[in-house]
Amino acid sequence: MSTATTSDLKWKEVYSLGFLNAAVAISWIAYHEYQPVLMTNLGITHLVDFMLIAKALVLVLIPPIAGLIADYILRKNGKYLIVFTVGIGATAMIFMVVASMISTAHLADMRTILPIMIVLWLISMNLFVSPANSMIEAFAPAQKLPIVMGFLFLVTELVYAIEPIVVALVLFFGDTLTFVVGGILISVSGYIFHRVSRDEVLQRKTQLMVADRVTGKQSLISYASILMVGLFLGVGKAFLLEFLPHHLANTFPEFGAYGGYVSFVILGLCAIGGFLISRTIAKRQLWKVITTSFVILVVGVFILLFAPSVEILIGGALVVAAGFTMLNISGLPFAIQNLSVRHVTYGVGIYIGASELLTGIFEYYL
Repeated sequence: MSTATTSDLKWKEVYSLGFLNAAVAISWIAYHEYQPVLMTNLGITHLVDFMLIAKALVLVLIPPIAGLIADYILRKNGKYLIVFTVGIGATAMIFMVVASMISTAHLADMRTILPIMIVLWLISMNLFVSPANSMIEAFAPAQKLPIVMGFLFLVTELVYAIEPIVVALVLFFGDTLTFVVGGILISVSGYIFHRVSRDEVLQRKTQLMVADRVTGKQSLISYASILMVGLFLGVGKAFLLEFLPHHLANTFPEFGAYGGYVSFVILGLCAIGGFLISRTIAKRQLWKVITTSFVILVVGVFILLFAPSVEILIGGALVVAAGFTMLNISGLPFAIQNLSVRHVTYGVGIYIGASELLTGIFEYYL
């Protein structure tokens, strides 16, 4: 049984969460590949702006709302996985429903229902994100949480780094089979994570509730600091994934076709680098690591904005990537360490939602 002072990492639970995060990443890649295609085929491209705004709002707002509900249920009923289970089940069901609609319904019959189904899918996908990721405090002692994040970051970012391969598989499967596989992947990974981790989570949560790391009322300063860290993480993500390819194409047109590949390579380097430095970060004071990350990000963004050549632009992107990587490894452990167990899922939801804000803005305007 885990105790509050155990030095053991619960690798079986961490691996299952890594599998779930990989399934989520693959699902997002499939969504980004087929959503524009389906909207074009249905003749509803006039709703593209609406879908971008809806996606941004869902990504920012649903994780903290889901976290708030999960924390409330835990305090009232002692159950932690209800919101997670609902999110997993709804996501898998919507995948299957959309697959069925694509294979059997006439296109005209889907014009009204498809945008609704997409929004519902976005909501359900984000219902289980904050409950799942806040569970890492049950899998490792506080000082080793960066090591857990190093592994999760490695798995997730490597999936995004090989997006061209995933897209090729998605196109090979076709739309109907892709949604079926997506539903199976989410449901299987969610079931495995639930089955592997539920006893550990309940035991650990019970122990932590007895000896809460935050006494008294959770301070607004803690929430504000977590919000700030999430926003800075979002800066790194937005500049690497959205700004870099767009800026490269506009400023240096002869290299514009390679913008996406540059981002993928940098994400791969981030994944490997984050895994390698996670044990070092675990030995440092997290607030110092985060402060250093902020400085590196600001310097990198400045270089990106004013780079006079492609070489300097790529250099700036690598600087941003360094700050982004350090912040990914240290940000969530910092949030968890500064949150009461009774409010941890809500705080993690704030962190995750804040990290998506700038990406949503860039995706809409760029």
